[in-house]
Amino acid sequence: MKQKLIYLKTLMITKQFHLIITLLLFVSTSGLSQKNYIPDNIKSIKLLSSKSSDSSYPIINFEDQLDLSFDDLDADEKNYYFEINHFDYKWKSSRLLKSEYLIGFDDVRIENYKNSYNTLQSYTHYKLRLSENDFSFKVSGNYSISIHLSSGEKIFEKRFSIVENLTKMSISISRSNEIKNIESVQNIDVTVNCNNCSKILNNSSILKLVILKNNNWNTSISISKPSYVLNNKIIYQDIVFKGGNEYLSFDTSNIISKNYRIHKTELKNLYNNYLINDLERTNKKYVYNPDKNGSYMLNSMFSDFDIENDYSNVHFTLIPNFIDLESKVYIIGEFNNFNPNKNHELTLKGNKFKGNFKFKQGYYNYTYCYKSSTNPGKINYFRGDFWQTENLYSALLYEKKLNDKYFKLIGHSSISSSIIKN
Repeated sequence: MKQKLIYLKTLMITKQFHLIITLLLFVSTSGLSQKNYIPDNIKSIKLLSSKSSDSSYPIINFEDQLDLSFDDLDADEKNYYFEINHFDYKWKSSRLLKSEYLIGFDDVRIENYKNSYNTLQSYTHYKLRLSENDFSFKVSGNYSISIHLSSGEKIFEKRFSIVENLTKMSISISRSNEIKNIESVQNIDVTVNCNNCSKILNNSSILKLVILKNNNWNTSISISKPSYVLNNKIIYQDIVFKGGNEYLSFDTSNIISKNYRIHKTELKNLYNNYLINDLERTNKKYVYNPDKNGSYMLNSMFSDFDIENDYSNVHFTLIPNFIDLESKVYIIGEFNNFNPNKNHELTLKGNKFKGNFKFKQGYYNYTYCYKSSTNPGKINYFRGDFWQTENLYSALLYEKKLNDKYFKLIGHSSISSSIIKN
């Protein structure tokens, strides 16, 4: 009897242990997926301000409108809800309660949706205008709008920032002053103009400068200390970025025929657009090729382009300089938040990496990247680095007083490297 009790107790402990391990694994993997992974049925996510273009990260004033739109290819009219969250300059959750940064309520169902019309790919299009809801923002800083189901399952999130414009800033760009980097690097200098800079930068406040390249937060740089502080200027010098290369592009606005960089189109269950082969550009010379810095624009030639644009399977082919069987290769751009993920992973076939993915009719920028098995946290590219590359740089200045609970955004400025100084 005693041995039986010991056996049962051991069995219960073993089951409890396995249950704890299972729960820990579930929490760990679900946290990872929510950070970088968007379900494959969700496409064409756009967050635009009333004053921004399709190619800019939304940095808005308190009175500006924000429009969020996306498609669900399941086309089953799900109930989606939105939530607004506040963050610091590094996108860590701030210490503010929701009532401290929001007037009104979020966690509200999106009621504006409609189904696609006269398309081979069925989908439901959702649209949300934040200003139409009974809330407004109390403080500046970094925000996100996240979409979730009634079950609480998070689907995706998009970032935006609210600025107070308390300071004026200017940016200048030059080639590297180091010979070894002069062909591949761009240097950024930022000047903050202030009537009395000691009021902004002193022992009772913290300043953080963030430089954003091509609206991609994954490659942003944050600076804690300026190079010089004068009475009316705060100067940050020699912020180094690799030049990168222009994004590759394709245009499926006219989905039924050949178009820019599309050499063949076939109709199967959906239209299939085959892009010309892409060669790795690492060891090639720089070629000027205007782009949209990684963004995309949907075709606007229909009377209701939200629901009349169709989807096609776009076929990609990359021919690299060498094959690394241990690396995973992806396409990235604004269409997937510049995050390499399994929904846009290519497969090695012979000496080429190939893949096909669904895109709504429009003009898209993309680039190829890979992650090695030895350093999976680092994103590498097949494009090379050139000082001539046109990039969009944005400087965002954050301030936090010692008695504040959050970083407010007090100024920002943007500039294109097309006016780079030699």
